[in-house]
Amino acid sequence: MTNEFFLERMHQAIMPSTGCTEPVAIALNTATARAHAKGSMKRLTVTLDNYLYKNAMGVGIPGADERGVALCAAMGVTAGDAGAQMRVLDHVSPEALRAAKQMLYDGLVTVNTREDVHGLLVESVLETDEDTVRVLTLQTHTNIVRIDHAPFEPYVEADGDDALCCDPIRGCKLADMVAFADSVPLEALAFLQEGIDMNLAIARAGSTFGLGRAVRTLIEQGAIGNSPVSRAEELCAAASYARMSGVSMPVMTATGSGNQGITLLLTIEGVAQAMGISQEKKLRAAALANLVNIYVKTFTGTLSAVCACGVASGLGASVGVVYMLGGGEEQMLFAMQNILGSICGMICDGAKEGCANKVQLSSGLAVKSAFLAMNGMNVRGGEGIVGGELYTLFENLGRLVREGMESTNSVIVRIMSQGSNCPA
Repeated sequence: MTNEFFLERMHQAIMPSTGCTEPVAIALNTATARAHAKGSMKRLTVTLDNYLYKNAMGVGIPGADERGVALCAAMGVTAGDAGAQMRVLDHVSPEALRAAKQMLYDGLVTVNTREDVHGLLVESVLETDEDTVRVLTLQTHTNIVRIDHAPFEPYVEADGDDALCCDPIRGCKLADMVAFADSVPLEALAFLQEGIDMNLAIARAGSTFGLGRAVRTLIEQGAIGNSPVSRAEELCAAASYARMSGVSMPVMTATGSGNQGITLLLTIEGVAQAMGISQEKKLRAAALANLVNIYVKTFTGTLSAVCACGVASGLGASVGVVYMLGGGEEQMLFAMQNILGSICGMICDGAKEGCANKVQLSSGLAVKSAFLAMNGMNVRGGEGIVGGELYTLFENLGRLVREGMESTNSVIVRIMSQGSNCPA
């Protein structure tokens, strides 16, 4: 694979988002429907896959003082900028928020879920006094594939449609990714520093409250020490908690997730700060980490029943840390085996402030796994589901997610739907 291929994949996977990407994807979809519909709105019906629904149920929404799938869908109509991609809710006025709440009060918004689709789905049908518009988002958060005016056929998923299994990056070796990190012109990686700076800004905002402040207090008290591990944990915890509580600041995402972008970039940054790693080495490590994350997600899917901050972005960050420490491919494989041998079963139970605890755990484990790998310690291939080389490592993980955890996700959604903190 060429450097151009890897750069293109990173640019496709990394983009800024204000707010959690699942409610933002819903708002982008409904804002697009509003932009293409003529007349005065009468009704909005939104249909989601179970995984996206789970992640949008209880998380903070930028510019809102309440939560819920129906509210973020309505806010897309009243406040969304359809041309702003994942920053669709950057500018929510009090008047637009009141109008969205009025839509809910008047019973104009209906939310449905579908369990018969695989992969990400957002479908909105906006009815007005003059028009009916359907907008369809598939597979990734910004991939709006259809905008139809009535009449239109119901969406039916094509049999055997699994683009991820044919992704060319699956044919890459770890050596290919390392060679790219070693050789790509440094100026081509400047966008990664922009992402680090963006995520550091929200980490600074999050250091004054919630988990960010708590972790800083533990460091000052000596409870968890002051080390590359704790520095990475502190940055990631602060940024994630701020983001999940609805702070209206952009985050540089990775593979459709702000928390994955935080875990990848700020774990690398935390270690670099603590150990005085050069700017060049840090950015090359961040590039390698992002490629590994992209590779893993082709096996697990955009959304799943496992927390990707651990098994994808945390794992990628661990490889990046090994790179900064001067390790080679063997140590990188060891680090990945350490991650999957530890937290491959950490579930994703929806987006909310508590995700910051998982991000902190994933970040700290990423750093510790890298240091263990540099000292020759790994969970050996063949132990449990842990594979002995790159492809089998993630083929095993993908099978666990795809074949073993479909029912797990349904149970998670049912449990969450019974909770008072997760409005529809």
